Amino acid sequence: MTETWTYALIGGIASLPLTIGLYWQSGMGSEFSLNMVFFGGFLAGYLASAAATETDASSVGFRAGAVGGLPGLWLLIDLLEAAIAWGSPLWFRVVAVSLLAVGFTAVLLGFAGLVGLLGARVGSWLAKKIGVQRTPPVGD
Repeated sequence: MTETWTYALIGGIASLPLTIGLYWQSGMGSEFSLNMVFFGGFLAGYLASAAATETDASSVGFRAGAVGGLPGLWLLIDLLEAAIAWGSPLWFRVVAVSLLAVGFTAVLLGFAGLVGLLGARVGSWLAKKIGVQRTPPVGD
């Protein structure tokens, strides 16, 4: 596993319980907040910039955001329930649900990735601003 994915998974997985908690607290309706995904990206960007490696904070943040946005796929259940109730032919419902599911997933994870990227940029800036950079190990 690359260091990019390591930091992305740390930030993304750290934001998962917070994102799920916020969604649960909102009543599990049709709203899904990406506030905690920003902080997961922030953590990932901070850690990536504080490391002594050449890891790009932007790619770390986008990946952390995509991982942190995975609970949003829960909203696909509402989409499937609505599609079952449509009064159209079966072939149309299958095609429409397939296209909507793929489109919804791409938009959700893309937007969550952008939110994570913004968080990573702020985290990277903070790490550079306060000067927290580890020195590379001797002998490399």
